[in-house]
Amino acid sequence: MQVIISIIVTLLVLTALVVAHEFGHYIVAKKRGIKVTEFAIGFGPKLIKWHRGETEFSIRPFFIGGYNKFADDEEHEPVPGDFRAASLKSRFLVIIAGPLMNVILAVVLAAVYLMSVGTVLPKVVAVDAGSPAYEAGVQAGDVIKSMDGISIDFTNDLTTAMTAPQGDSLELVVQRDGETLRFSVPYEDETVDGRKVTGFTMGGENGWQEVRYNFFEAVGLSFKWLFLITQQMLSALGQLFFMGQGVQNMSGIVGVATVVGQAAMIGFEPVLYLTALLSINLAIVNLLPIPALDGGKIVLYAVEGIRKRPASPRVEGALNLGGMILIFGLAIFLVFQDIQRLIL
Repeated sequence: MQVIISIIVTLLVLTALVVAHEFGHYIVAKKRGIKVTEFAIGFGPKLIKWHRGETEFSIRPFFIGGYNKFADDEEHEPVPGDFRAASLKSRFLVIIAGPLMNVILAVVLAAVYLMSVGTVLPKVVAVDAGSPAYEAGVQAGDVIKSMDGISIDFTNDLTTAMTAPQGDSLELVVQRDGETLRFSVPYEDETVDGRKVTGFTMGGENGWQEVRYNFFEAVGLSFKWLFLITQQMLSALGQLFFMGQGVQNMSGIVGVATVVGQAAMIGFEPVLYLTALLSINLAIVNLLPIPALDGGKIVLYAVEGIRKRPASPRVEGALNLGGMILIFGLAIFLVFQDIQRLIL
């Protein structure tokens, strides 16, 4: 039963993300005067179809994404309304709109998550008697909001604060009974693991406080969450492409289905969080400068802007074919790696 739930939820999530992506392309194409002849949800034979203007909408049985088809006849000279006839600016805006829609969706989902579920912040669990923290007035139960000017909104922030350079004292902001308090806590002479200490312990098994945010706080923090996730992804991609590290940590469709299925068994909230995470992942991956992806098209448009003429359909087709082979090859490799993990 869990396998069936995993497959269904994963397909629904991935299809929703791809449809949102394609809708970004679609809506901007319409605004820029480019004809969209088909907008499909899913792949395979058409189950349901309807028309709106020149666009045929369809729902297909294999829910593994969707696609747009722009008006474009490569065998003839482009005419007004064709994708190739549009200005360079229009084509760029249409292509960038797909990843941008996934970014917007990620922000919205993250904001909903922060309002409904929230996050956890570290709190003080113990203060050593006679320590600098004790003398400064820090108490067990204080929820930590900031350390040395670094706002603690997510667990990633705590890691950043704990590894930042230390000065002569720890500038601490905490929340206690709804009141915000500020302390300047001198460091002790002794160190632990090379870090100076102040005499209080935070986090641990019972050292976390659940916090939910209002609408405006959640929207603001969703952008920060987006930045942190993007930073982590770009770092991982940099290690992958330039140092050859991290391939073993990548997941394909099987790994994604496993994680989403496990989240679905827990409840709606983890699925909401994973959907936001996958949405920003989809945006970043699509912006990679690989032919057949949106990022590859943007590179071609940049070259076109420099050369003052577009690449020939033959060259663009060859590049897209090479990109598709690379993408499918990586996808197959990741599927085998996912299966190997499950077996072992």
